[in-house]
Amino acid sequence: MRFLTKPIIVIAMILLSIVSVWTTYKSLTDSILPEPLVGIPLPNGIVWQCSVFAFLLSGAIGMMLFALKMAIIDDQKRLNVFGLIGMSLVASISIAFNMDVLYRTAKKDFYLSYSYNQMRSVYDSYLSEVQTELAERKASIEKGVAKQEGELDAEVKGLRAAPQGYGTRAKEEDYKLTVLSKTAAVDLAAIEQAIAAEKRADELLAAAAPQTIQGIQDLQNQLRVAVKDAGAVAGLPLPPAVQTNSPLFAVFSNLMDWKTIGLFEVFILVLAFLLDLGDIVGYSLVPNKPVEKKTRPYLRPMPDFMAAEVIPPPSGGTETALPEQKRDAETLPAPAEESASAAPRRGMSFRRRR
Repeated sequence: MRFLTKPIIVIAMILLSIVSVWTTYKSLTDSILPEPLVGIPLPNGIVWQCSVFAFLLSGAIGMMLFALKMAIIDDQKRLNVFGLIGMSLVASISIAFNMDVLYRTAKKDFYLSYSYNQMRSVYDSYLSEVQTELAERKASIEKGVAKQEGELDAEVKGLRAAPQGYGTRAKEEDYKLTVLSKTAAVDLAAIEQAIAAEKRADELLAAAAPQTIQGIQDLQNQLRVAVKDAGAVAGLPLPPAVQTNSPLFAVFSNLMDWKTIGLFEVFILVLAFLLDLGDIVGYSLVPNKPVEKKTRPYLRPMPDFMAAEVIPPPSGGTETALPEQKRDAETLPAPAEESASAAPRRGMSFRRRR
């Protein structure tokens, strides 16, 4: 079945690679490389505005991963745990683009709501700070006026060392109250205007959320105009204008926030991983076919010439050797007899005595 398994895996790789190339191209076009665009006419009369660099980069990533997978299937590259981790690192760019497109496709209003919430959170916190500062300043001014009125009333009633009545000390306290009331009235009027501006900003935030990214930018400009005077009275500078993140980074920041991660986010992450490496993961899970060891039938063990087996005679005769031993004995040279092979003896020599 190997001749069927391999074509099926190759077809699956081609289909998954096509989907991965499309998701990479879509994410690059929306986030990083929208231009330059080239119009390509299609058969149905529609002109496809193709992003050149996004198309080239997505095609290169898809071809590189496809070639690497084919090398693994053809046993040119070994695939183990470290190899799978290395391939995941290589495919991480494509996996990130897959995750971006899959998440925004599943949640069509995610990017719009994310951009609106990012902008609103900044101005909500700023308006709360302005409101707190204005309320504290208003209360402080009103307390100062009330205190001076108390000082005047105490002098008139003679609650101090001076006698009761509108005397010299009472005139001084009345003078201070008059000046403080005039200045406090001006400050309170400015604070009231700032509070009214802050309420207008709250009304803008309480309205329905815009339905386009341009609408979010227009709302931010209106908010900055509304809270400019209130912030000046409160002594708080305007926050920097919130820049809308690209869809890719918006998805990443949302998935990296532990407060927003759930089962759906985990599912999207796994699906983005399997879109690029699912075929290789499945291929690596298939057990390898056991290799049978081939033996050469024409080889046999060599006889042991040193240990000769002796077969006893059946009825007490002389011992006979095995046929192999007989052949060996015939081929080996027979030992020479001692009398024949011995060296000739030297003649005896007699030494003459003197």
